[in-house]
Amino acid sequence: MPVREPRAKSVDRSASVLALLLLGLVVVAVRVVWLQTLAAPAYAGLAQDQRLRDIELSPKRGDIYDREGQPLAVTSEAKTIYANPHFVEDPAGAAEAIAGALGGDPAQYEAKLTKDAGFVYLGRKVDAGRAAALKDLKLAGVGFMDDFRRTYPSGELACQVLGFVGVDDAGLTGLEKEHDALLAGQPGRLLAERDPAGRPIPGGVQVSEEPVEGSDIVLTIDKDIQYLAQVELAAAVERWGAKSGSVVVMDPRNGEILAMASVPGFDPNAFGKADPKDYRNRPVTDAFEPGSTMKVFTAAAAFSHGLSEPSRPYALPPTIKVGGRVIKESHPRGAVTWTASEILANSSNVGSVMMGQALGKDRLYDSFLGFGFAQSTGVDMPGESIGYIPPPRRWSASSIANIPFGQGVSVTTLQLARAMSVIANGGELVTPHVLLEVPDDPEAVPARPRQRVLEPDVCAQVGEGLRLAVTDGTGQTAAVPGYEVAGKTGTAQKPRADGKGYKGGGYIASFAGYLPARDPRFVIVVTVDDPRGAIYGGVVAAPVFREVAAFSVAHMKVPPASRPSTETSAPAAAAAP
Repeated sequence: MPVREPRAKSVDRSASVLALLLLGLVVVAVRVVWLQTLAAPAYAGLAQDQRLRDIELSPKRGDIYDREGQPLAVTSEAKTIYANPHFVEDPAGAAEAIAGALGGDPAQYEAKLTKDAGFVYLGRKVDAGRAAALKDLKLAGVGFMDDFRRTYPSGELACQVLGFVGVDDAGLTGLEKEHDALLAGQPGRLLAERDPAGRPIPGGVQVSEEPVEGSDIVLTIDKDIQYLAQVELAAAVERWGAKSGSVVVMDPRNGEILAMASVPGFDPNAFGKADPKDYRNRPVTDAFEPGSTMKVFTAAAAFSHGLSEPSRPYALPPTIKVGGRVIKESHPRGAVTWTASEILANSSNVGSVMMGQALGKDRLYDSFLGFGFAQSTGVDMPGESIGYIPPPRRWSASSIANIPFGQGVSVTTLQLARAMSVIANGGELVTPHVLLEVPDDPEAVPARPRQRVLEPDVCAQVGEGLRLAVTDGTGQTAAVPGYEVAGKTGTAQKPRADGKGYKGGGYIASFAGYLPARDPRFVIVVTVDDPRGAIYGGVVAAPVFREVAAFSVAHMKVPPASRPSTETSAPAAAAAP
């Protein structure tokens, strides 16, 4: 009889295959169900990420203008250039072409074009003309995006005041940083479906939120006065071999800063090539011992408290000893009798010490604070130093001998200009500022606080001595033909870095003054750091004041004095300028 066992084995084998097929179908079915249900959102998101490009659209940054509408910082159209290395057909050839259009090293471009990446920057904020020349070459894998470029048409003009922006259009220094919220605007957004080469897919998703342009701002700066101040200051720094210098020109009536100059400067169009130390806006950031310019405020305090007056005579010995310290004049002299005005005019250390002693440390300290020293001026610029006036509890026995004439304290050039404005405007402490107007948003300009700290008659009394300083005293080189000038020289030793005593041969030469003396329109303060060959404020700084002042009154069409000074001039003595 035939054997049937092999047929049974065949049936079993077929059943096994069928079972495996059914199992496979079940697995596939489960996989399909999983992909179409549980995993569908994740894979859909992955596919969307591959197609969609979410691009931030840069807003146009607001421009900056001087008070006459002259552009100081502007934004122009530019391009950001990128590449998808996977679609670049000839990296070496493309690199040569890119370098020819944009400049730069072909090897650096080739290194980017051969990266295992889908996106690399070839250039950001590229000049529109250069970008157009490259676009005409129609290089595969190279793309272009609209962008903006910040430029400074006048180069170094007001460079520390303006500051600069980084590659992402954020303000990094100066007004660009201080008023970034106004200037920057709001970025937009573009959400678009793109193919692997970065080209828009016709009919694909397109979502666009337009950027909001930044606000233009108008400054109190006068471009012409700023230029002249920088030129004259740079010439003085070079002539005297100085390290640096500062000038502030301010309207004492309202605190508007017409010019603020620092030397050395830099070109904000190429700030990366400059020494970062030159970014500092020195009138705001650098504090120094003022020396004899502080005698103005010592005298003002004495007059205000009824302890002195311009015509009061002082019998001045050649030297005076206080707390074990002997105070001398800058140049030796014999015993003299000078009025309070003559003490200012001749810059007498001894006379200022006597006024300080009459005031006492508490009243002198409070008076200096009243002039705005050792505190913020409120200026709308970053990085301000507040200087230092030691509180009375920290004064030594000899402090009342050196603080009245500006030793052992520190101030900034801007603080000195603000304090001198009190004398010039009849007694009000104003807030220095550089933001004049926001045309699109008038409410963006804050209120500028001011407060009375002296009576007008006291300011007039101090002014007598300051006019005498220019006509017959240590500030004669500050005189401007046809105008009455009031001012004070300063020559201060520089303290050692360790705070122990003073550097041999290190000085700050300064001049602080205003004009026209009887109806002041300009307060001008000049400081020159570490001059060589001459050290006195009357020699180094006052001539800069003269040139800046003469230009300012002519430029602003301020008429000459209607009547000359009628004060009797006292003979000048050799004293601390």
